[in-house]
Amino acid sequence: MEADSISERFAESLRGKTADELQLMALTSPAVHFACFVTIRDKNNEVIIPVPNVLQLRMSEAYETMWAMKVKIRIIATKPRRAGCSTFGTHIVYHHGMRRPIEGIAISDVKEHSTEMLDKIKAYSRVDSFPWGHAVIKDPNQSIAWDNGTKWTVDSAENPDAGVGGTRQCGFFSEVSKWPQTATRNDKKTMAAVLPSLSGSETVAIAESTPERAAGWQYTTWQEAVTLDQFIAMHEAGICPEEVWVKVFAAWFEFADNRRANPVQEAEIDQIRRTLTERERNGIEKYGWDWEQVAWRREIIKSVCNGDEKIFDFYYPEDEVSCWLAGGTPRFDLGRITEMENIARGATFDTGYLVTQDNTKVSFQPVRDGSGDIYVWEPPKTGLRYIVTCDPAEDITQTIGMDPDANSVSVWRAAYHDQLHDRWRPAKKVARLRPPFRGLGEDVAGHVARLSKWYGLAMVSLEVNKGMDILRLLQTAGIPIYKRRPFSPRIGQVVEQYGFKMGDKEERNALIEGFASAIRNGDVEVLDLHALAEYKMFIVNHKGRAEAAPGAHDDDVIADAIAWETLPSAHEFKMMVAKHVDPPDRHTWRNVTGKW
Repeated sequence: MEADSISERFAESLRGKTADELQLMALTSPAVHFACFVTIRDKNNEVIIPVPNVLQLRMSEAYETMWAMKVKIRIIATKPRRAGCSTFGTHIVYHHGMRRPIEGIAISDVKEHSTEMLDKIKAYSRVDSFPWGHAVIKDPNQSIAWDNGTKWTVDSAENPDAGVGGTRQCGFFSEVSKWPQTATRNDKKTMAAVLPSLSGSETVAIAESTPERAAGWQYTTWQEAVTLDQFIAMHEAGICPEEVWVKVFAAWFEFADNRRANPVQEAEIDQIRRTLTERERNGIEKYGWDWEQVAWRREIIKSVCNGDEKIFDFYYPEDEVSCWLAGGTPRFDLGRITEMENIARGATFDTGYLVTQDNTKVSFQPVRDGSGDIYVWEPPKTGLRYIVTCDPAEDITQTIGMDPDANSVSVWRAAYHDQLHDRWRPAKKVARLRPPFRGLGEDVAGHVARLSKWYGLAMVSLEVNKGMDILRLLQTAGIPIYKRRPFSPRIGQVVEQYGFKMGDKEERNALIEGFASAIRNGDVEVLDLHALAEYKMFIVNHKGRAEAAPGAHDDDVIADAIAWETLPSAHEFKMMVAKHVDPPDRHTWRNVTGKW
């Protein structure tokens, strides 16, 4: 729904109403209650009667609609900076607790913000002029309760046990994308602990955040969420899942105050026209930005965003897709990764086991229940070239603990020209060992050997900074190993050595840069969601080093980068045809049928 239409419709619904009529409307509408019965402090810290903005109205509309449909209310909001989303989300759950007795929990990213949420809930209770008839009662610290049975507990995502246990009917989760990301404290673990505590058919959960990064609970849930119109259509069609998240978004230009307060004069309009960027032209043509909005955007980029358009996109997203690509400092092209991720969600792959038969050949046995230890997107094909890549875990101490390192084993197919369809097929990751795999070296070597044999005794590119035991096992099994020719300072000449090895920081940077270019240029196709998730969380830190973000892994990143680097050495797959061999005593046989 357009911003102007929802605002106009809301204003029209209040026009000419009596006090009793407004009171009746406010009983079921958080937006009406917000606009008519409470006061807040604005950006200038002045007490005002609030006018709900477009994002707040959309949140209220989703809540009211789902409540009327008698379904579980699950709302996820993605917001621009200073959009009043947390203020209004807190108001919705406060309003809900006044209507009926509930046990509620609110969780924010850090303790200070959690305290602010508790203060907002208390403030609404103090300034609320609606005749609920509920009095605040004394309760322990970090909670607030009323004599109607409603109680709110506030916690922080910094607490690893936040939300654990209890039975609740309402939850509000603020700035979820900013929650800690460590092995013991992260958004997915916290949500997995708290959401099951929302029991009953009339529960409410509201999650909101700025689009911090294209990963984590907020991002994943947003991708699977539906719009309110889609939700209504699903129910009208008889599709009624137990729990569906409805997404709410508002772009920066939909807010009335995100524009130059004074009209832009003709002379400045001429100057803006002469200097329009491609992004500005797109905004004018696609979204109808006016000159006051363009001028405001330029001023914010200059004064608040250090002249960086990407920082503006992070603070003030213009659509619900690209907003996720602005957060953080990703090393790889998130636009291209998102494209592959969307394709991967709709792609199918086989799962199963590789089995060594009595004739020493390896066959793939698929299973239909999703089990199996091998994923296959593309089986071996005659005439194409394949390479197996392996990035082993550090050692046995790295495969235990809360969030251990894992072994990454994959098969890559080199690019080729598809003559049947007359098109160029990029290099592709065609199979992998089911992640995460934390077996011992002999188990890793076994999987690598079987994959190599199934793909025509494909060469193995093994990272030997930490895989010497696996190297020895593969050599014993007769598996071809990638060789390199580094310069040896000890003997002063180039030598031939087995395996892939990053000698120093420069070699690592070159490896990552090569793979980054391949992703950016569309030279690789990856339908592996586990690997794509790692790509998105591979960042450049404040020291300029490319590495996995805190709480994330880079096992697949390094393995796939090695695959791209060594792919020119891939072996061509040829179908092995069993040669007919006569029995040893063939010369003694007699022809008794006369047909030989």
